[in-house]
Amino acid sequence: MRDINISTIIGSEVSVEEQFKLMKEAGFNGVFTTFTGREPIEYWAEEALKNQLNFETIHAPFQYANRLWEAGSAGKEYLNYLKTIINACRKIQVDKCVMHVTVGNTAPNVSEDGLNLFAELCEYAKSKNVHICFENLEPLPHIDAVMECITDPFHGFCWDCGHSACYTPHIDMIKKFGSRLKCVHIHDNLGVTQPGNIDYRDDRHLLPFDGILDWDWYAGKLNELHYEGPLTLELSILGKPEYKKIPLTAYLSQAYERGCRIREKLEPDLRL
Repeated sequence: MRDINISTIIGSEVSVEEQFKLMKEAGFNGVFTTFTGREPIEYWAEEALKNQLNFETIHAPFQYANRLWEAGSAGKEYLNYLKTIINACRKIQVDKCVMHVTVGNTAPNVSEDGLNLFAELCEYAKSKNVHICFENLEPLPHIDAVMECITDPFHGFCWDCGHSACYTPHIDMIKKFGSRLKCVHIHDNLGVTQPGNIDYRDDRHLLPFDGILDWDWYAGKLNELHYEGPLTLELSILGKPEYKKIPLTAYLSQAYERGCRIREKLEPDLRL
């Protein structure tokens, strides 16, 4: 049966190694984490293996994602930093790295210099057998430019359905990039709460079915693509006050149940 995976829980004070243990007990098959270069990623990989969890992806840091669009040394320095993230993926045998192409509602203009840095990063990642999965974010033209520039099918798209709902509900991301889908991030929110104003605080990372997403529609989109990869939740206990009032074991149990509900909506032949 199709795997249900989960991120380390945003906002949780429980150690990553203890989270892995609880995730396995809840029923999850795999995990992913953000890695900035400072975390004990090799130890985490060992702990995932110890708990029989597949380490699905690494999420590259995104705080300074706009730097690849900056001219001169800043972009080149950030490129070299991202190469160390790719090296870490290779070292722990994780073959997918999820990456933001911008951060925030504004970013430096799309430029040939920036696209050249993305192309160099993708070439380097391929040499390490690491697929870069570019993730949809705010309504900027940058991801369109990157996906048009990086035509090698080795790299592709990470569809974040929560981002679609609260940043770009008017854009059909699957129509744009579905043919290159490599992984998904699943979470819920209340959509665009201030019409005309895209706000990062709308990206709440709620449990599925706690927001406004239409999960029949979502499953239908995956069915159109015959998507066979894991269903991967990316969640935060900061999304609702109620989440922090229950033990992490209960929260993870709810999360797994929600993942199972989504899985049941997929094509029967893909559930097996």
